[in-house]
Amino acid sequence: MTSGEKKIIRYHKLIGDLQVDMDSIKKLRHEIDEIALDIEKIQGAIPSRDLISCAAFIHHFYTGVESMFERIARVIDGGASTSGDYHRELVSSMSYEIPNIRPAIISLELAEELDEYRRFRHMFRHAYGSELRWRKMQPLVAGIPNVMCGIEEAYAKMVQFTEQLIKELS
Repeated sequence: MTSGEKKIIRYHKLIGDLQVDMDSIKKLRHEIDEIALDIEKIQGAIPSRDLISCAAFIHHFYTGVESMFERIARVIDGGASTSGDYHRELVSSMSYEIPNIRPAIISLELAEELDEYRRFRHMFRHAYGSELRWRKMQPLVAGIPNVMCGIEEAYAKMVQFTEQLIKELS
């Protein structure tokens, strides 16, 4: 098998893996929407189980997005950064073109929005459930439709770009 044939296989696998990630992200978004609707109906104190559930889905939503970016970095960019600020750099790197390698995948604005979700994930992983507050999570929940639109555009752009690479190698 030639190196070109191996690249074609890797690119097809990337497209398939990105589709799996997108399907998961869409399901997570639906779960977040459902939980948020339930929370908005609550009069008085919000049960911690509802806050923790919503927070966990936000955590997984962002992790799914980051997983897509890790796949792109590994297959197209030749690997992701290994610095201590890896997660922030990964998202940032998707917002700019790498000349002769790939176009920018997301906008700078989307990268900034995603950084809020990254920070939330970090807090969620290192905090106790009692530290969760709906007033702090609600803006993230409200921002998901906009983020989702940007991620769907990034996905379509990446699939189109990868299909072009396959075509050039075929």
